[in-house]
Amino acid sequence: MIVLPPKVSPGDVFTAKLWNQLRDCVAGLRPQAGSNTRITHTPKGFVISFDPAFFSWKHPFRCSLDQKLLTIDVGYINQIEPTIGGVPMSGVDATGNLVPKGIPKLSFSGQYDSENRNWIALKTTIKSDGSIIKSEILSINDWPPVLDPFIAWHPLALIKKEKGTPQLYQMTYHNLGHQWIKPTTGLGRHFFWAQ
Repeated sequence: MIVLPPKVSPGDVFTAKLWNQLRDCVAGLRPQAGSNTRITHTPKGFVISFDPAFFSWKHPFRCSLDQKLLTIDVGYINQIEPTIGGVPMSGVDATGNLVPKGIPKLSFSGQYDSENRNWIALKTTIKSDGSIIKSEILSINDWPPVLDPFIAWHPLALIKKEKGTPQLYQMTYHNLGHQWIKPTTGLGRHFFWAQ
């Protein structure tokens, strides 16, 4: 147990003895590690390191990277389920049966652009009336992709190589609505919004 110095009142002399007792009391204290905290004792004192807890919640299009494979939670664009490698994101086919290989994972190539970036993107192909033909999720290392009036791109996440390690940054947290505005001239415009 640490012996505390006596209490002082206004006007009391703060002596060297009291100062030394206070110093010894503080020196005898040891910090206690809490959640996600590391304490290292060194000859010069303590080093306190903190790792904030990974904040994650389930949401549409949530991406998680494990080595070279991405798991992406089910999300919809205009109530249409996109595919990964031709397989519905949920791993359930149009008749309600599980696909043989289960929920698909997106293979991450590990290729980056000149700024060490790779995008997980939703590629949506439309008809001339603006209705969706198909929507798929891809890993691409060139943004923005080549413009095409009948192909819409929306970034879901960004993978950035930092100090040799890929870091995932989520960009989309909701289901998507999409509308293509047919142009009088030019390519037209693709609009996305949260649904």
